[in-house]
Amino acid sequence: MKHIRLWMTNEDIRSCPLVPLKKGFSLRPWQGGDEQVWAEIETQAGAFPNLQAALTRFNDEFGGLEQDLQSRCLILQTSDGVPIGTSMGWFDKEFRDGTYGRLHWVGIIPSYQGLGLARPLVTHAIHRMKEQHTKACLATQTTSYKGIKLYLDYGFRPLTQTENCLEGWNIVSEVLGQSLI
Repeated sequence: MKHIRLWMTNEDIRSCPLVPLKKGFSLRPWQGGDEQVWAEIETQAGAFPNLQAALTRFNDEFGGLEQDLQSRCLILQTSDGVPIGTSMGWFDKEFRDGTYGRLHWVGIIPSYQGLGLARPLVTHAIHRMKEQHTKACLATQTTSYKGIKLYLDYGFRPLTQTENCLEGWNIVSEVLGQSLI
């Protein structure tokens, strides 16, 4: 599948329900030193080719924002305290008028994917955003069509800003078997 970066928006996140976690899992806030945890999860989830690339990205994007991370980054863990997923109810001051929250870096390690953990992970991040935002955006890609289906279920809609976006949304529409644009 051709990899094309895509954007989605939800113009009113206030009505998004909070989906409870399954028994045996919990969410905790980011803690100092979780850079390594985040990098390991995102690398295993396929967002980065290696751990060093993930750590570099983390430091470039979030270095100096520890207080924001504590209130906006969630770590999904097993009952034994083993981190297996992450999501952020972040912000994006560069997007449109700067008031949008940003659903950011949703990832679950492969051995825990498909267990119904993504919905609670996403809705808890959105819930965090609701404290400071009424609308949200997210960046995704055509290859994350399973995630796109989930985002659609929670009110996110495709943005079509370029011809490339149109091509990407047509690819996702075909894979999901539904018209998106």
